[in-house]
Amino acid sequence: MRFWDIYQLDKTVLGERIRIARERRGLSQEEFAARISRDQRAVSEYEHGKRRISVNELPLFAVVLDVPLMYFFEGDIVLDDVDNAVLDELRRLPNSAAKRSALELMRVLRGALEQQR
Repeated sequence: MRFWDIYQLDKTVLGERIRIARERRGLSQEEFAARISRDQRAVSEYEHGKRRISVNELPLFAVVLDVPLMYFFEGDIVLDDVDNAVLDELRRLPNSAAKRSALELMRVLRGALEQQR
């Protein structure tokens, strides 16, 4: 069996994952389309499974939607509500430097809490 046979995706499933990630980022179809150099109609067709998506396009989609590339193949990992809330707040930070700072703060907090045990 070849790698790409394992990860063949239904266009509808892939489109749904794109829509969910886009909405989480708070992007309209028009905003997402502009960031990937497409028009709104193309995004709508992607999301409804009416247009094929090239594997070459997925890395750009992942960057714009701020999801790991494997999100398109595996979907979300189920987390509890607190984990989701933390992740949502991290995703809303304006840039990678802010996210790294937040991660460092969480590590310091974790270390302090571990010392209290």
